[in-house]
Amino acid sequence: MENQEFEILLNKFIEGKISSDELSSLENSKEFSTYKKILDASSEFSTPHVDNDKSFDAFMEKTKSNTKESTPVRKLNPFYVVSGVAASLLFLFGLFQFLNTNQTYTTGFGEQLAVVLPDNSEVVLNSDSYLEFNKKEWEKNRKLNLKGEAYFKVQKGSKFEVITPEGTVAVLGTQFNVNQHKNFLEVHCFEGKVSVARNNREFILTQGDAVRQIGNSEFENWNFSERKPTWKDFENSFKNTPLRFVVESLIKTYGATIITDNVDLEKRFSGSFPTNDIDIALKTITTSMNLNYDLEAGNKVTLRSKE
Repeated sequence: MENQEFEILLNKFIEGKISSDELSSLENSKEFSTYKKILDASSEFSTPHVDNDKSFDAFMEKTKSNTKESTPVRKLNPFYVVSGVAASLLFLFGLFQFLNTNQTYTTGFGEQLAVVLPDNSEVVLNSDSYLEFNKKEWEKNRKLNLKGEAYFKVQKGSKFEVITPEGTVAVLGTQFNVNQHKNFLEVHCFEGKVSVARNNREFILTQGDAVRQIGNSEFENWNFSERKPTWKDFENSFKNTPLRFVVESLIKTYGATIITDNVDLEKRFSGSFPTNDIDIALKTITTSMNLNYDLEAGNKVTLRSKE
């Protein structure tokens, strides 16, 4: 949305004169959520009561005694008057951004992003993932939030925590990979020692150890020999993973829309597929899982059982 269009709609919103269609357009703009927080916060402040009639009478009395000079008067366009409100909000928005010390990073479908943290620890985000941390508090509190998948190379120092909706991973200095979906947490330790806590249980991993829990089922653990996550080399790998999480990985990687027809999504898949060719990826998965697939424009996929 262009700045001028956003400002006009914001003015209408403030005045309570916005239509339902205009409100829908405003709410869908990325700028509105921040302004809404500011508007909500500003409602907590009170302004002194002013008796408008008395103020006007006092003003008129004052002007009666001062008629010697005539001051030119220019009418203001109402748009610019209301825009002053928006300008004030813009100032508050800048102040909000200045005081907000949280640093966030996101990736889209098929994207990877390398991030260097304030202590020179390194993070590589896999596709469709989100990372957040407080840069101001980082020296005394190495804690960050993750949704999705990321590979960490942590500098030695104080406790380093990765908090996900499915559990927490804590280390002092190591290299590890965290993969989080809803009701799914999988961690690989590539170097050092990692603590994985979920559902009131804790696992200590050392180099070559991996652990996974799906929902509230039993933890699964195994050993691996890779030196880094295969997705960093544009290949997603799975070991005895339910097909539904493999399908979710396809969605995250290719932004695909996937429909399943008589497919057992709890059936386990072991193998890998490339992250740069959806047709080869589908052939790899469907061949080993005894499935057929249709691939249409826009990465629309239908998976069908051969049985």
